[in-house]
Amino acid sequence: MKRVCIIAGEASGDLHGAALVKALKEEGEELSFFGLGGPRLEALGVEMVCPPPLNVVGFVEAALRISHLLKAYRKVKRFLKEERPDLIILIDYPDMNLRLARAAHEVGVPVLYYISPQVWAWRSGRVKAIARYVDRLAVILPFEVEFYRRHGIEVDFVGHPLLDGLADILSQDPPSGPSQDREEVIGLFPGSRPTEVNNILPLMLETAEGLHRIYPGRFRFILPVAGTLDPGVIRERTRPVQERGLPLTVSTEDSRRVMRRCRLIVAASGTVTLEAALLEVPMVVVYKVAPLNYWIARLLIRIPYVALVNWVAGKKVVPEYLQGEARPEAVIEGCRRFLEDGEYDGQVRRELRAVKAQLGEPGASRRVARIAWEMMG
Repeated sequence: MKRVCIIAGEASGDLHGAALVKALKEEGEELSFFGLGGPRLEALGVEMVCPPPLNVVGFVEAALRISHLLKAYRKVKRFLKEERPDLIILIDYPDMNLRLARAAHEVGVPVLYYISPQVWAWRSGRVKAIARYVDRLAVILPFEVEFYRRHGIEVDFVGHPLLDGLADILSQDPPSGPSQDREEVIGLFPGSRPTEVNNILPLMLETAEGLHRIYPGRFRFILPVAGTLDPGVIRERTRPVQERGLPLTVSTEDSRRVMRRCRLIVAASGTVTLEAALLEVPMVVVYKVAPLNYWIARLLIRIPYVALVNWVAGKKVVPEYLQGEARPEAVIEGCRRFLEDGEYDGQVRRELRAVKAQLGEPGASRRVARIAWEMMG
């Protein structure tokens, strides 16, 4: 029986890793798995080397959990040496996974990296490590292919895994738009990590209150709680604005189904912006981090946009407000343009459809599984 090590250090990696494990089991002979992951991978029978440090965000937070990260790294490295698996699959999470790529390379274990580090955005020197230690790279953003090929890396564009998760929603529901019930709902998507929500939720609630004052009775608001968060904590945080009369619902429903019903969303920068693009839902993007994190990021990161949807488009399709620009009055104005300018709203929806077309077709997990089987012979 072939043995595979799979490393998913974040909640999103656990989700995509679970889909990949299912696809691997369907594509070939019986396999056994070990590594790092969350509840989805564990439920599929992946033997956990140790609990993973899921959902670390920010330079300061990562530094505070460095002992946990080092412990996980050392355990996996030891397992690689002892078990000598037929393949290691690394999913995103570059701070640990690039080190594990080197460790695997040194003991002769083939390395497949799925969902590559964003070295095109910051710390581009890491591409040298990828070229040296990664045997094959499976990327999910179309523009990444040319970047990695310039560095001599064997790379495949497999499409975005979000398309698989959204297939049922896209087939069942009509497109969102300024009609029927959808015109009444504005979604608030403050992120999936507690530190992220702490920084962004107050801004979103002030924005919602401001919009409610401008359009009394016209809109209701909905805030879907990510599975990585405690709904009780979010309800406690939102109770004061609800008591002041804001028509806000805190929901534990699938956030993508919630998004599908929205006329507009205010979203933290991240994968959610691509989900919105795939569902053709206009958005205003915001992001705030701790001041020290922002100062460090300014020194290291050189990117024109913070929203992934703008990166894929190659231009600013949707408005984004970062750090000091992320003020309630500015975000409110960004929302009002969508709500009051039908031509602008329609133009952005057309641009989102173009982004959607660039992200490939459903089936990313199956494509990666086939690459993995090729590498295992």
